[in-house]
Amino acid sequence: MRNVLTVARREINAAFLSLLAWTVLTVFLFFSGLFFWLFASRTHEASLEGTVGIISFFFLVATPLLTMRLLSEEYRSGTIETLMTAPVTEFQIILGKFIGALAFYGFMLAPTIAYAAILLVLGKPDVGVMFSSYLGLAAMGCEFVALGLFCSTLTHNQIVAAVLGLVALLVLWVIGAVSDYLPAGLRSSVEYLGTMQHLRAFSAGRVAFRDLFYFFSMTGFWLFLSVRALESKRWR
Repeated sequence: MRNVLTVARREINAAFLSLLAWTVLTVFLFFSGLFFWLFASRTHEASLEGTVGIISFFFLVATPLLTMRLLSEEYRSGTIETLMTAPVTEFQIILGKFIGALAFYGFMLAPTIAYAAILLVLGKPDVGVMFSSYLGLAAMGCEFVALGLFCSTLTHNQIVAAVLGLVALLVLWVIGAVSDYLPAGLRSSVEYLGTMQHLRAFSAGRVAFRDLFYFFSMTGFWLFLSVRALESKRWR
């Protein structure tokens, strides 16, 4: 566990020293705040439902930018050789980088809790729905970061890693809608793969094992592939 925390601490420090990460954070907070104000002023409802959809879409775009350098930069700079010869396993490297990137994701999400606080002061929102909405965003973040990390293990080029991550997340984002046009036998299976279908359940106040299992099983799947991809680099 000490090795995992060491890698995670290294990634957290790198994120907080990154101009790109702070730029992404600033843009994210500006637009999420703007849309929160627009939704609140237009609907006059003490609800985060519309804001959660906007926040999740911004994270879809932002997460590949935050994760693209996790392994790609190690490959490009040659520090991967030092890392691979250290007394640390591929699993520990991947888990540490995942925790480090997820910590910055949480750092980005945390200020948006102010929106919930504003609604509590000015209205009577459903606290349970707000809690489940943030639980859904946290679970979604695990999947997004794990997928972005996997894409970063595949290439030396950070831009390519970001594009791969963005395309993959977009596919998962829209695949649920595409399922409506598929044969009945495939519809439910393909719909289950769609991220938005599961996030909507959380934003509506429904916390179901089916949706939690989706996010955490997808997270485990992408982390498993990341470990295998990194292991393959050792033997090249």
